[in-house]
Amino acid sequence: MEIKGWEATYLMGEVEPQRSSVLTSNSRYLNNPRLRDVYAQMGLKRNGTDLPATFLIPEINRAIGEEFDMAEIAALITTERARLPEFAAWLDARFVSDWTLEKVAHCPPGSLGAAIHAFIAGSGMHIDFMFRGTAGDDYTYLTKRRVQNHDIEHILTGFDTSDVGEIALIVANCIAIYRYFSPELAHALTFQTMFLTSTSVMRMACHYPSVVPAMLEGIALGVTMGNRQQRPIFMTRWEDWIDTPIEEVRRANQLDGGPPPGSWDWIKEATYG
Repeated sequence: MEIKGWEATYLMGEVEPQRSSVLTSNSRYLNNPRLRDVYAQMGLKRNGTDLPATFLIPEINRAIGEEFDMAEIAALITTERARLPEFAAWLDARFVSDWTLEKVAHCPPGSLGAAIHAFIAGSGMHIDFMFRGTAGDDYTYLTKRRVQNHDIEHILTGFDTSDVGEIALIVANCIAIYRYFSPELAHALTFQTMFLTSTSVMRMACHYPSVVPAMLEGIALGVTMGNRQQRPIFMTRWEDWIDTPIEEVRRANQLDGGPPPGSWDWIKEATYG
């Protein structure tokens, strides 16, 4: 319903925005045409069957990269190194995963390793699917480990790979990151995933209203799980847990409390076309 008259004046105030021949604002993000365009696309588009859901991710990362200073992020990490000895030790160890079917073939049924084995065998996907080169600096290493742990986090949280499950996992990670790091570094580390969260909610509201309640439920579960974390989830070395029953791994790492298995199986079909 259109708002006009005194109601519009109440909301908009008496002051007119400055007029210009080009779009200007005091937000560098709004002023970035690439970021503005891809944000609108992600928030307003449908989930088509012609392209993968991740099709726009490279363009999103390119647009976001234009607005972040890597030297500034490196300085923030250096500051957090000094404040958080555990984080500094984690960075210095430079541990990376090398998951193969053979390395988890011995794991007993019901264990985390068995679940990882089933994922690799069943999906044919690589757990180490991006940033596969050597991490030469702290930020690159941090990003690499986040990607390496992503699919394992899906397994452990019970947040599936549907639109709802992806956002639930993002929210859990964002909460944990903001609880651990300074707001400035947390902002840099979560900007891309917050972009995906906000545009996903808008996309559901535009085109898939039956999914909106599940999306809000997923966000709530993610908030609860994230608030239980003592450090970012990506800092855990899951190789240390591969022979442990998966339910025990969940409880020990405060990753229980996800949706019952299969709860969101209907989401994928409901959010396409």
